[in-house]
Amino acid sequence: MVVVNDENDALMNNMIEEDSGFSDSDYNVDFDFDSDDDRENGIEISGDDFHSDLGSEEDNKELSYPVFNPSETFHPTFEIVWLSKKYVDAFRADPKKNVKGFRNEAIRDIMCHISPFQAYRAKKKALKQIEGHFDDQYAKLWDYAHALRMKNPGSTVLMALSDETNAIGKKKFDRIYICFKALKQEFLNGFRPLIRVDGCHLKGSHGGILLTVVSIDPNNQLFPLASNHGSGVDNRFCVRHLHGNMKTAGFKGLAFKRALWAAARATTNAEFDRVMKEIGVLDVKALEWLSDKPHSKWSISHFKGYSKCDILLNNLCESFNSSILEAREKPILTMLEWIREYVMVKMQQNRDRAAKRYGDKKICPKIKKIMDKTMDKAADCIPIKANDWNYEISCYDGVRYTMNLVAHTCSCRKWELTGIPRKHGMSAICA
Repeated sequence: MVVVNDENDALMNNMIEEDSGFSDSDYNVDFDFDSDDDRENGIEISGDDFHSDLGSEEDNKELSYPVFNPSETFHPTFEIVWLSKKYVDAFRADPKKNVKGFRNEAIRDIMCHISPFQAYRAKKKALKQIEGHFDDQYAKLWDYAHALRMKNPGSTVLMALSDETNAIGKKKFDRIYICFKALKQEFLNGFRPLIRVDGCHLKGSHGGILLTVVSIDPNNQLFPLASNHGSGVDNRFCVRHLHGNMKTAGFKGLAFKRALWAAARATTNAEFDRVMKEIGVLDVKALEWLSDKPHSKWSISHFKGYSKCDILLNNLCESFNSSILEAREKPILTMLEWIREYVMVKMQQNRDRAAKRYGDKKICPKIKKIMDKTMDKAADCIPIKANDWNYEISCYDGVRYTMNLVAHTCSCRKWELTGIPRKHGMSAICA
């Protein structure tokens, strides 16, 4: 603490603002000037907690420093409350502001020492003012679920309580399920019957897991969804995770990785069997380990054609989880509202972009790019017409394929699996 003698302006510049929540009565400190001479010579600070008698340099050769006398009325958390209120707008504009940067900024602004722990607690209190308390938001979940049903008729909102009770005998929250009507209708009106489910951990004080369900729209883009797992929905493994399990089982190395992906990408049973034999040559135990996994869960050759999707990874779910990373550390109601608004804005952006750039086109842009690349490769194929809709495709590598333009099928199965004609189909279409 520094006291400046004969510098009234300096004292005024360091006074605490009236609306800051502080007053001299909070610390029982009195500033008394007995006369003009006293004002010139120095000030006397007296009170229950502080005392100092400072005179002029001529009268007192030694400086008397204030003596702090702790009492029950002094609360060190008071400064933290004031600090959190002062910077609440700053955290509202940037909730991700780190504690170190906030501490340096606050020290610069108020010219007082702030410990890292005080800065952390001030940030925590400020965020609590902005987002609400974690416990309080759980008590409002029933009202939130009712509001969603009222404002979004047709949406599915289910909530369940656990059998465990708290100290006063009330059951605790267990889970909540939300599926908005708009997302449900879009999925049923033409999306591929394939969903991906992934879980991510919540970072709030109560923890928990958020399960997200996504699908793929006609443009091969991510489409957030919530749906019950039922009949008619494909169930597949993520090959990247399957490879991780394979390494854990002891089958490591680039050769095993390449063989696994070759078997997963095989589109016909004959090609799949050939690759599996190569894996058996590498290690018989690896072949036995992989044969125990249902082939229909991880190899395209055993996928059914109705899903029109040959994706082997679950990175769509992981991509969505990373995009909602900011929401996962918020209280539950704030998190759910953040995700709802994010999905709403994302869907409208896609609609606006489609109407502006592709409104007069009948083929989605990503599918059009795939077909353009396929058209260049169609020059390697020679179509031989059998009747109005059936073709035999002869390729320069000596392999022949059969094609049906009405059924959208090819003996390579790529058209059937993806819904997009590949080079064999493009050669027949352009014939």
